[in-house]
Amino acid sequence: MNKPYWGLWTLLLAALVFFAVLSFWQDGISVAGMNIKTATFARDLGSDTRSSTKADTVDADGRLPNGHHRKGWRAPMDTTAKDILFIGDSMLEGLAPRLAAYCDKNGHSLVEVIWYSSSTLCWAESGRLTELINKYHPNYIFVCLGANELYVPDIKRARRPHLKKILAEIGDIPYVWIGPPNWDEDTGINDLLQQEVDEGCFYLSANDHFERSRDGAHPKRASAHQWMDRVVKWLGTTGAYPIRLENPGDGISRADHIVIYQPPK
Repeated sequence: MNKPYWGLWTLLLAALVFFAVLSFWQDGISVAGMNIKTATFARDLGSDTRSSTKADTVDADGRLPNGHHRKGWRAPMDTTAKDILFIGDSMLEGLAPRLAAYCDKNGHSLVEVIWYSSSTLCWAESGRLTELINKYHPNYIFVCLGANELYVPDIKRARRPHLKKILAEIGDIPYVWIGPPNWDEDTGINDLLQQEVDEGCFYLSANDHFERSRDGAHPKRASAHQWMDRVVKWLGTTGAYPIRLENPGDGISRADHIVIYQPPK
């Protein structure tokens, strides 16, 4: 190679090395009073851009790596008609007729499933929720469980696996879990529900005011209807999966299908 070409290649190589080194300065450098903006390819080459992107830490449903929604995440209001499954214990006697009125008003269908004296233990061990999902194919689920577990000792250890099982059966179906209407201090059922149920999917009922029936536990019908109204209002303003639930005015209705299970033995 001729000597003039050696000089040209040396100059080009020197320029390449200069700009490569320059790219490591994040804020550029100043030469003779002039600021030279640096390139970013060296920093980009040495970093994993995926670790800082929101897409990797929160998925399209606002879920964190642990499966919970990030705090404050909410899906857009869903105005489509829903096939709703409402499962729970005897508290549904007061709640479900009011929810049925909302469903009638807003074009949703409702399957009401009351399992008297049931708990998270019963539902998790029975597999009934999966059977109901396979039969009715709901695209929205309401749950009201916990009232029969107010006094369970060491409840977080005893019931956490069963609660996780129920939530796994629900899977990706949008849902709301209505907590028990405490008439006494509980041993931790509400804390457990708040820990395990998705962010924006748990309605804490324990601090609400209720007019009680003679048994001192179940809300009177009118009070239960107001309870459902509060749940609906919370769902529209705070819940993770808001759906169209315009107020139907006074009154109640009947679910499209009602399933009743007798108390577990």
